[in-house]
Order: sequence, then structure tokens, then C-alpha cells
Amino acid sequence: MTEPTEPTVPELPGRLEPERLRGLDDDGLAAEAARLGEAERAIRAAMAPWDRQLREIRARREEIATERRRRERAERHAARVSVRERSGTAELPSLADALLAEPPVMPDERPLEQLRAHLTTGGEVGFGYPTRPGVLGFTDGRQIRNATTWGEARRLYGEGWEPGAPGTPGVRVHLSGTRVERVVPADQVVVAVG
Repeated sequence: MTEPTEPTVPELPGRLEPERLRGLDDDGLAAEAARLGEAERAIRAAMAPWDRQLREIRARREEIATERRRRERAERHAARVSVRERSGTAELPSLADALLAEPPVMPDERPLEQLRAHLTTGGEVGFGYPTRPGVLGFTDGRQIRNATTWGEARRLYGEGWEPGAPGTPGVRVHLSGTRVERVVPADQVVVAVG
């Protein structure tokens, strides 16, 4: 196998000092500009094979990145389909069913912020506001109480408090990893147990 040879770089023309440039007439300046133009064309011609290879490398890296994004989309889609299929089962009961379950489906001291919850359509959500996660609001129609642990939420729900706020029934959730929030009916939220 032969050793790769170092690429030959065209020589740069000698530099004219500013004092010499001032002494040139218009034809002399044009000749100097033409000499530099020739050197630039020679260097670009010498670089062309390397530029082609760099463009090819960039294109191949983009193909790999595209394939990774395609796989990530497929995984997210499969996860959402799995959630939709398991919604309402013992593995992913609705929030209401999980709150009333006996024995409790998770420890009372578990913070709601650590709970994995999903919409029945498959998207993963967190309880509360994106800026203040892990809070589940309950109302008796007049006042509001916030639960931050599973045990508090079970106690309030067991005492007849409903998820939501006065005049706004439902569960405030935010899409995981985003600042998008909304209030959804409690039967459209499932929790992962175990």
C-alpha cells in the first residue's frame, strides 16, 4: 500500500507592500488584481475534490440524522399506541379508578411530580403547571385544595372533592417537556402504576 501524498497547495503570489501599491498606475493595479484572481482560481481548483468529499460526508451525516429522527418518531408513535391500547387496564387505570383503588396502587408518600401519567390519546403529561409541576387541584365547588402527594390526592378524592377548580372541572396537565398546558376531563388521564 502506498503512502498518501500530501496535497500540493498552489503558491501564493508575493505580497506588494502598501507603499508599492501606491506607486502603481491603473494598469499595474489591474495586473496585480488579475494575478491574485489567477491564484484564487488555482486554489479553488485544487480544493474542488476536497470540497466534493466534504459535501458528500455532510450529506451522509444528514442521512444518518434523518434515519435517527425516523426511528425516534416510530418509537414515540409505538409508545403512544401502547398507551392507547393499555388505557383503562390495571396497568394504566384512569386517574379516578387509581385514586379509589383498594389497596392503593402506589405509596401515599409518592410526590405527584414523580407520577407517570398519560392522556388516553397516548401523550405523556405531568400534573399542574409546567412552571409548578406536581400539583393536582381539587374543588368542592366553592374552594380549592392542592395535593402534592398521592396520599393527599386520594384523601381529597375520597372525601368527595373533585379534580379541578370552582367552575372549571378537570385535571390541569402539561405535556411533558413542554410549556403547553390544558385542563382535561379526569377520565382522559391514565396513570402508570407499579
